[in-house]
Parts: sequence; structure tokens; C-alpha cells
Amino acid sequence: MNVYLMNPLESDPVTELLSKLYLPRWQAAYWHLPTRWGLEVPAGIVSMYVITRGGGWFVPGGNGTSGTISGNGLAGRTSDAPPAKPIRVIAGDHLITTDGGQHQLVRELGSDTEPVAERLSDCIWPILPGPHDSTTVLYGQFELTGLSINPLAIGLPSLIHLNHRRDRELKTCLPLLDLTHQVIRDAAPGWQLTVRKLSELVLIQTIATQLHRNTQSVDEVDQSGLLRAMTDSVIGPVLKTMIETPESPWTVPTMAQRARVSKSAFSDRFRNFLGRAPLQYLTELRMQKARRLLRETDVEISHIATQVGYESPSSFSSVFKRWNDCSPAEFRRSRSLVTNRTSTRPLDRGATAPSADRLYDGLDGTQDRRVPTGVVGPAGDRPAR
Repeated sequence: MNVYLMNPLESDPVTELLSKLYLPRWQAAYWHLPTRWGLEVPAGIVSMYVITRGGGWFVPGGNGTSGTISGNGLAGRTSDAPPAKPIRVIAGDHLITTDGGQHQLVRELGSDTEPVAERLSDCIWPILPGPHDSTTVLYGQFELTGLSINPLAIGLPSLIHLNHRRDRELKTCLPLLDLTHQVIRDAAPGWQLTVRKLSELVLIQTIATQLHRNTQSVDEVDQSGLLRAMTDSVIGPVLKTMIETPESPWTVPTMAQRARVSKSAFSDRFRNFLGRAPLQYLTELRMQKARRLLRETDVEISHIATQVGYESPSSFSSVFKRWNDCSPAEFRRSRSLVTNRTSTRPLDRGATAPSADRLYDGLDGTQDRRVPTGVVGPAGDRPAR
């Protein structure tokens, strides 16, 4: 596990980023929704849903209109984009529509809907528990109207979808949700303001969890630098796409074009964040993916070459050997040998199994072949989480 040791007097990058978060006209409510219900949210509103009981469906685009993202991260509307598929939501789910796209949240597909503004305008919320098949939702929203840039355009997906029952990083939200419920039941003076503030904390924790997860998909020693890079408004969107599709035919000019800056400006900014050139980092991503495929699958090496962005097996093998000090075939055989030796030799009490992160190291007890200095080493050989 890569651990970033932080000075307790120093802010971590997520704190630095989210401490500047601006949520204009933030509103929140806690609803017990009946058996059949539906909410309609127009474009231009960032919504948060925390389902504490029951479930339903999240329908992107609402009535057949899909949201699109402009260069400033603000949602637009288009009738040309194909409608996205509905997403099932269950108890424990956290959803945030970071792009402010139009959508519906409904109990059943095809349910009638009401504008969310109408339900928010009701200052008296039903605070007593509903029927056993009702749905309980903590809802929050802010408007993008009048903003030149979306404050959540920081490398986040257009829809955050996590679950506090499954994702341990969100367990810290449970006391906040319990307190919210208690505040509503007590209905002491100022309770609605308290609910709004507590819901902001839930929003921040959910976003922080997603930001942290963004960096965990890449084996990187300096997680702090990677997080700052992924949330940078210039290189962040490009870096995120590189990580998701390292096999694409990337060049520095195409990266710079996506970021809408010059090649030199992009390269300098990239190096300042991550300590190496864009194409060097791209090769690291490709080698990580290649090692994972060689270790975990039986896909032919020629096909792996294509899957990680190389036009020919020979060019792939050449780069792989230069970075890993062994050919792809040798790497795969070494993994098989380690697995066989481990499975046939019992461990002594208190002993630990050979690390799965060792990269063709010391199979004969004498060799110690390692990745060249400056590139991802054993940590970069773990499967992405």
C-alpha cells in the first residue's frame, strides 16, 4: 500500500481543494417518500441524493434529454446524444450529479414525476417514518445559474455513485446521517439550517472519497502529486482520460489540444505536477496494464500489445523489456513459477507468502532485476483497485 505521510500541520490536497468549494444557494431536505414517487430536476442544478431507506431508479436526461458538458464544466442540453441507461439505486447509495445535468429520480421506471423545486418549497417535511415500502432520502442541491465555471469541474465523473454500506471511506457519513435524523425528529429552533449544514458535510465527504478513489486506480508513489494533477483544471481532464484509456494513440499535441493550451505549457505543467514528461507517464500506465494482463489473464501477448496501445508485438516487447528487464513471455513464466512454488510449499507459522508485487526478482536466489530508476517499481505492479 502506498502511504502519503502528511505533516499534521499541513493541509492534505483534498482539504486544500474542497476548502475553496463554493456552493451557491445550497438547499437541503430530508424526505420520506411514499410508495410511488418521482422527482424531476432540470439542467443547471447539481443534486445530491443519499438513500437511507428503500430505493428506486436514477434516470439521466429525464424526458429523453441528455446533459452535455461544455469546456467550463457547465451542463448543456442536446437532443442528439443517445439517452443514458437508468441506474438502479439502493439503500446506502450516495449520488451527486456533478455536471448539473437534467435527470429524474423515481421509485419505478415510468412513474409520474414532480419538479424538485415544488417539493423543496414545502417548508414542512414529513418527519415521521412512512410505510415499510417508503423511501427515505437526504437531498441537497445548488444552482449553476450565473456561474462562469462549475465548482465541481475538478476531475470528478459526471455522476458520483458510491454506497456508505459498501465503501468503507464513507462510514464517517453514518454519524452525520444519524445526527440529521435526530435533529429533524427533535425539530428544535434552527433545525432546518442544521440539516443544511450537515448535508454539506455529507456532500464534502462523498466528493473527498471520490477524489481519493480517482488516484487509487493508478499505482503512484506520490499520491498527493497525482491528486493535485487530477484535480487541476488544465491537465486533470486529460490525465483522467489517459488513465482510463492508455491504449489510445496519445501524443503531446493531442493532449495539449484537449487541454486547450500550447504543447510547451501542457508539458511544463504536467511535469510540475507528476515529475516526468507526459509520454513517459503514458508508458508507465501502459506497462502497468500490460503487467496486469500478463499476470491475471491468458490473453496472447500479441493481443496484449494491441490492448495497451502498440501496433506490433515486437515494438511492445521491446518497450516492455526496456522497462521491466525481462520480456513479456519471461514475465508471464516467472509469475507461473512463483505461483506453483507458493502453492506446493506450506508456509511456516508466522511466515508470509512471497510478495505478489515482486517483479521477476531472485527466482534463482541470486538475481535482483528491477525497474530502472525513475519509473514505477514494484508498487506499480499491483492490480489497480
